[in-house]
Amino acid sequence: MLSPIRTVANPSHGLLIAAAFAMTNGAYAAAGDPAVQVESDGETDATHIRAHIDIAAPPAVVWAVITDCARSPQIIPNLESCRIVKRDAAGKWDVREHIINWATLLPRLRTVVRNTYDTGRRLVFKLIDGDMRISEGEWRLDPIARGTRLSYNALMAPNFPVPKVLIEQALYQDFPNLLRAIQSASVADAKKSVIAGKALKPE
Repeated sequence: MLSPIRTVANPSHGLLIAAAFAMTNGAYAAAGDPAVQVESDGETDATHIRAHIDIAAPPAVVWAVITDCARSPQIIPNLESCRIVKRDAAGKWDVREHIINWATLLPRLRTVVRNTYDTGRRLVFKLIDGDMRISEGEWRLDPIARGTRLSYNALMAPNFPVPKVLIEQALYQDFPNLLRAIQSASVADAKKSVIAGKALKPE
C-alpha cells in the first residue's frame, strides 16, 4: 500500500517562500506548496520518491534553474558542489558529479550521474558512479495556467547500510525545502525577466 502524500503548508520559520508578483498581461502568484510521497520499492530494495510543486514561472525559467550546475549549491539544500565532468556539444546530455551533505549523522555522498535532456520538458538522470547503489529518475515540467508544475519521480538507495526509516525522515524533511528553493529561485528569475523586458521596451 502506498503511504499517503504529505502536503507541507506554508512555513513561518524562515524557509524559502515564493513571493507573488503582479505582472503586465497577467499575474504570477505564489503557486503552491510541495507534495511529497515516499515509499519502499520491494523489487529494487530502494526508496521511491514522488513529489511535485506548482511554480509561478514559465517552464523555460524553471528549466534554467534546475539545470544550472554552477548555481545549484546556492539553491539546493545540502548540495556542497556540482561539477560537469563531460558534456554533449549539442546539449542533449551531460555527466555531473555532486557532493551532498544530506544528513547530519551520515557521511557525505558523492554521486556521478548522466543527465539526458528533453529541453524545457524532461530531465532524466541515471547513476554511473559514486556512493549510491541506485539513483535514477526524472524531473518533468508541465505548463499550467499560471506557470509550471515541476514533478519528480525517482528511486534511490545508498551503497552502505542505512535504516530505511532514517532515509524516509531525511527525504520528508529535505525534499520540501528543495522544491521550495527551486520555486523561490524560479519566481525571482521570472520577475527579473519581466523587469528587464519592460526596461527594453521603447517609451
